[in-house]
Amino acid sequence: MCKKEMLETLRDRRTMITLVMMPLLLYPLLGMAFNRFLYNYAAGASEETAYRIGVDTEAEGETLLRWLEDPRSQPPEEILNASDGKLAKFKVLFSGEAGNDTLQSLKNNEIDLAAKVTAGQPPLLELTSYEGDAGSAGARRILVERLEWLRLALAEEVAKQAQEQYQPPAQVTLASIGEPAAPSALGTVIPLVLVLMTITGAVYPAIDLTAGERERGTMEALMASPVPRSSILLSKYVAVVTVALLTALANLVAMFMTLWASQLLPLVTGQEDGLPWLAMVQILGLLVLFSGFFAAVLLSLTSYARSFKEAQAYLIPIMLLSLTPGVLSLMPGVTLSGPMAIAPLVNIVLLAREVLQGTAQAGPAMLTVISTVGYAFAAISIAAKLFGGDAVSRTSGASIAGLFTRPANMKLVPTTQAAAMTLALLVPLYYLSSNFLVQFGTTLELSLANKLLLSALALILAFGLFPWLVARFNRCQLSTTYQLKSPSALSIVGAVLVGIGAWGVMQELFLLADAMGIRGLDDEKIAQAKETARQLQDVPLVILLFAMALTPAVVEEFCFRGFLFTALKRLMTPWRLIFVTALVFGLFHVVTGNMLLPERFLPTTAMGVILGWIAWKTQSIWPGIVAHFSYNGLLMTIGKYRDQLDWLGSTDGESKHLPMSWLIPLVIVTIVGLLIVHVASVVKSDAVTQEVHPGA
Repeated sequence: MCKKEMLETLRDRRTMITLVMMPLLLYPLLGMAFNRFLYNYAAGASEETAYRIGVDTEAEGETLLRWLEDPRSQPPEEILNASDGKLAKFKVLFSGEAGNDTLQSLKNNEIDLAAKVTAGQPPLLELTSYEGDAGSAGARRILVERLEWLRLALAEEVAKQAQEQYQPPAQVTLASIGEPAAPSALGTVIPLVLVLMTITGAVYPAIDLTAGERERGTMEALMASPVPRSSILLSKYVAVVTVALLTALANLVAMFMTLWASQLLPLVTGQEDGLPWLAMVQILGLLVLFSGFFAAVLLSLTSYARSFKEAQAYLIPIMLLSLTPGVLSLMPGVTLSGPMAIAPLVNIVLLAREVLQGTAQAGPAMLTVISTVGYAFAAISIAAKLFGGDAVSRTSGASIAGLFTRPANMKLVPTTQAAAMTLALLVPLYYLSSNFLVQFGTTLELSLANKLLLSALALILAFGLFPWLVARFNRCQLSTTYQLKSPSALSIVGAVLVGIGAWGVMQELFLLADAMGIRGLDDEKIAQAKETARQLQDVPLVILLFAMALTPAVVEEFCFRGFLFTALKRLMTPWRLIFVTALVFGLFHVVTGNMLLPERFLPTTAMGVILGWIAWKTQSIWPGIVAHFSYNGLLMTIGKYRDQLDWLGSTDGESKHLPMSWLIPLVIVTIVGLLIVHVASVVKSDAVTQEVHPGA
């Protein structure tokens, strides 16, 4: 299917035009225009600025020029060298030359600054600038600085005459280390190019492979083929991503070659000569992210378009809206932090800028990648629900409103599309709710115990309430969606043992991740974490167990081993299902509030595998909740009474390996607990078999 879609797409003339003809014709023309612009800009920047100062009389002008031409009005050599040795020039214009009085000339932009000198002891200088004019404000600032240097020099001369031993308060010298870094325009130019060229390359394939199928009347035959709908859509997604990647890559190669041939590459990259190979590798990685995101979004839009023209009408506003985040890369002061790290498209544009400028941080970058992948999954799930859904009846019946129409019949479990959309929306939902509640608690100056309760509330709202609402909207039976079947007492005993013993194994995995250099906390954040751990010892144990043990155990198990587990069960083998849900479980634990904690991924994923295996063996959510609560509760209890348990680590919050006399028994307890769960599931299965088939 992928090969078929790729061949048909690459044979399309419109695809070849955007892939080959546009880069070959467009960039030489842009290169010549860019060449002219840069050289004009460089020529203009090399000229010294001459500010126009307007005065009413010739005497005022002579006085002002005498002050400015006095060598003592110049800044010290160190400060002058810091400005590349350039000294601003001033041109004094009399009212007669300007043709009007000074204020009128200032309004007409004939002068930059109006000056009035009034005789006296000392003389009074009144400067008038034009509000909102950067040149006028700059002229006033520089003129005031020059006169202040003159006043300082005259004051020091008077002080030396009055006191021979006079010494200035400080003698300032300026120095610098390191090599000067040439400015690079890659961080501002490339993100905008990526947005433009990636979406340009993906538009026509996305329309042709979805709305084009309807318009050609081939949708019925395609959906009647013995291929799952998800495979058909995946092949189309791969084709759109590939064409978008090739188009963006062709445009980048053409752009770099044009800049190199026109000898403008050093002005853009900041390098003396040669191609910026590191930046090109980084751009390739960003291309994958851009192409995957745009292809998913475009497919979701074109999957419900009735015709080629209708799809074009939908995508034109999207293309225009996509330019807005691209322009953000040109704006200073906008950084990849806070809500910007999860804002769709804005986050990857800002990530591209910071990566190419060398200022990207691991935490926001990882959050951007995770949220973008989630948005792409959500868009693909929308496309999978819309694509071909009306092929049997009429090809004109699909509508975006179908996404928001509640099913008429009850379902046993959520659909894969509903689960994918839910997971994609959980990242920004939990990020925003948790940070909002934390800021709310900080504003009210709540105690740490109350802040923990607010954090538990954010977890309930995001991972508990939201999936439950999705399940209710899709008319899913809650008993089967969340595996609410009552477990055997023996499996509960085994789950308790697993929770008690597993924390020792997870402690070693945490230290292993730290030894491998997988960490997201710097020294400052580590110090904050130690202080928070110390403060947790003052929180009542009941609140600790409720907020950080019971709530996560119930809410997370209902979400990951309930809602997600049952939605994916029909599509995957048991072990693949266990590992996929554990991987998602581990990724969600990496993002904590506004911090990224990659060291938690390895132990949390391993614990997710254990909890997933328990859910699969028992076919019930409750043993996993018990094991999860036992694990979290034991950790909270140990953390509260850590000072009394010095063998678990030093009192300053540092962790260390458990002694083998404790680790080996904990591993044995975990294995025994898993064996008990296995035996309990076998016994219950046999009991069910005997009940259904007596004598079997």
